[in-house]
Amino acid sequence: MTMRRDERLYELQKVDLALDAARRRVREIDAQLTDSEALRAARDADRQLHDKLAHLHARAKDLELQLATLDNKIRSVEDRLYSGAVKNPKELSDLQKDAASLRRQKSSAEDVLLEAILDGEQTEQMVQAAHDELARLEDEWRSKQAALLDERALLNGNAATAETERAALRANAPPPDLAVYDRLRAKKHGTVVALLDDGVCGVCGVQPSANKLAHLRRDDELFPCGNCERILLEMS
Repeated sequence: MTMRRDERLYELQKVDLALDAARRRVREIDAQLTDSEALRAARDADRQLHDKLAHLHARAKDLELQLATLDNKIRSVEDRLYSGAVKNPKELSDLQKDAASLRRQKSSAEDVLLEAILDGEQTEQMVQAAHDELARLEDEWRSKQAALLDERALLNGNAATAETERAALRANAPPPDLAVYDRLRAKKHGTVVALLDDGVCGVCGVQPSANKLAHLRRDDELFPCGNCERILLEMS
């Protein structure tokens, strides 16, 4: 059965709207095929915590070397102090002061080292928590990416089929009708043909005259809505 002119344009509109929706969704998918903000933030946090932990480990090693140096100095001073070789009272007093000062430095360094060790242990726990969160987000991201890629492939396949159908519909439509269709499609956001719903335009709600309805039902012509200019179609 040969389609009416308005029916052919309606079929073309359905294909075009489906293509528009598919292409819009493909663009959305393409925009999502990148790292999410949450994933980037998790990677930054993981990297910063690893950097902090490396700094704390380096700091602890420096403090351990500093303590070893202080131990050697204390041992050297105390060896002279208690060796009996030093007889001069002032020199003995100076050695005692040096030993006391070195022991205070050692005590202070031990406190700083303990703080660095405790901070390191806390940071290690934070690193593990950040690593776990990053792994969770990456697993979630990979799963989502796979689903998006599958959806995009399906959409592209459907779009290719729709393109073929669209080309056939346009090939069978009179050029003047296509000119009207293309003009209205650009002007009316893709909705060119409006179905009549109980005798009124299904888009703007305006009722055409009885005379126009009679001509629309009888003649194979394109009848525009007097209000929104879309082509009216009454489905049988």
